[in-house]
Amino acid sequence: MGILTWLFPTEQSRLEHARALMADGRHDDARKGLIKCQSPEAEVLYEACCKALESSDRASLKKELAAQGFHGWKVEVDLREPKRKAELEALIAKELEKAGVDLGSPDIDEAAVKAAFGRAERKAQRPGRGGMGTVRLVPITQAGR
Repeated sequence: MGILTWLFPTEQSRLEHARALMADGRHDDARKGLIKCQSPEAEVLYEACCKALESSDRASLKKELAAQGFHGWKVEVDLREPKRKAELEALIAKELEKAGVDLGSPDIDEAAVKAAFGRAERKAQRPGRGGMGTVRLVPITQAGR
């Protein structure tokens, strides 16, 4: 009976094996074993494996890009008043964070960035004061800046 179970595993044994592989950090192997499973639990485990692999890939990509000189994005506002400039940059960075934009990632969601800029502009409107000036995201190419 042992060899038959090994040759023809049940869905439950595949799920248990996948959980064990995930606990060991072998998400790719676990995901491959879940392909033949049909239960809702298998779908949840499959998604968890995909997310773990994606975050691992993203971390290694960030590390590779940092070695090449890319250290993320920063918000830059062109205004003459230093205090107002810093205030607006902080407000925009907060809106970008709320929108889920990762400024440390090389690929950013342009639609989310534009929406965050728009929300920040509406919040920054003050009677008798100018607008926000020119706002842009610029790459950080030196570590620590």
